[in-house]
Amino acid sequence: MKPQDYDERNRKPLRVTRSSAKRLLSSVVTPSQPLPVLPDELIREILLRLPARSLLGLRSVCRSWRTLISSSKFANDHVQRSISADSCLSYSRVVYRNRGYNCKRFVDFPIQTLLKNPSELMKAVLFDGGGNYRIIGSCNGLLCLLEVEGANTRKNRAMLWNPCTGIASRSLEIGGFISLCGFGYDHVNDKYKLVGMVKQKPEQKHPRSATIIYTFCPNPLRRTIQVYPPGSRYVGDEGVFVPGTGNLNWIRLHGTMNCLVVSFDLVKETFSEFSLPCNETIVSPRLCVLRNCLAFSFKHQNTHWAVWLMKEYGVPQSWTKLAMIRLDPLLDGKRLRPLYKWRNYVLVAASSSKIVLYNLDDGSFEFPLLDPTPLSNSTGLCFHIYHESLVPPTYRGLRSSSSLMQLIKP
Repeated sequence: MKPQDYDERNRKPLRVTRSSAKRLLSSVVTPSQPLPVLPDELIREILLRLPARSLLGLRSVCRSWRTLISSSKFANDHVQRSISADSCLSYSRVVYRNRGYNCKRFVDFPIQTLLKNPSELMKAVLFDGGGNYRIIGSCNGLLCLLEVEGANTRKNRAMLWNPCTGIASRSLEIGGFISLCGFGYDHVNDKYKLVGMVKQKPEQKHPRSATIIYTFCPNPLRRTIQVYPPGSRYVGDEGVFVPGTGNLNWIRLHGTMNCLVVSFDLVKETFSEFSLPCNETIVSPRLCVLRNCLAFSFKHQNTHWAVWLMKEYGVPQSWTKLAMIRLDPLLDGKRLRPLYKWRNYVLVAASSSKIVLYNLDDGSFEFPLLDPTPLSNSTGLCFHIYHESLVPPTYRGLRSSSSLMQLIKP
């Protein structure tokens, strides 16, 4: 699969007029003068500001550009800059799949086009995974996928996949059934990690569980720690990773209907807890990330969905109310998960198959149309935001396998 195929059908041939090029050169230099050469440092700074998709094609310009763009140092610097300066939305995309075990396709589309033209039909990109893959999380342009062969099997395998470059890593054997998990980046040790609460023998009536930390590397590392806290009940399966903090987060039920945030530090590999922003009974709570901040949503008194933003990670006093989204019959009222915030808009996933654009200023809704149209079903859809990047899933020597995820051409 070649990522250039994304827009191949819309690409127009470039026409070059030689006479205009000659006139331009003659006004700048004379035949006796050498052509101006940009310093390597300036070329690097210019390339860092281009989208990852454009950089894939620019690798063919010359050998020095290919070496630069293909280096892991450039890829890491590029993705960090793109995440911090993504006001233009040119790097952000949504990927989703059906939660059912019989669905092998992923759907992918750019946020930029959807937010700027929500009334136009959005043509999505399809990928065929060839297996039953579940999205665990995304970080630095990489998606962590968990391949399962059934609802209760010990044959679980995890891999990293970069949808932009089309490269996937070899599978990592889990060796148990994962009931709770999360994927993130240890920025101190420069490692990608998968944290899972694994049932070692799920076929037994009371299977033994343990929290295992998997580190993606040529010889995958596994470290087992105690389940924290023992016997806890959690909301949802996938942990939410907050960029720049190195922390995964889950909601833990505390008491009858109260909740706390359980945080796992990927650097220190330790658990901690902090409180949520309200004391009322919480219904349908969800965690997410908006503008690189931890966010929390829940149903408020059966009239609104409340959305809060944690301005300073880990400091409960920094929780700030972002929006009160009224319950609308078109939203179905069962589930709502904020996905992305841009200017005065919040993109949310509602009910089991709707993408909704909510206006913070006037409280209005828009319902963008996707092609292919998501099918409504009992299992719902699993949505993730990722930033296009050049970061290789084979980082740190992990072997690659580019044949697992195939682009479905229209």
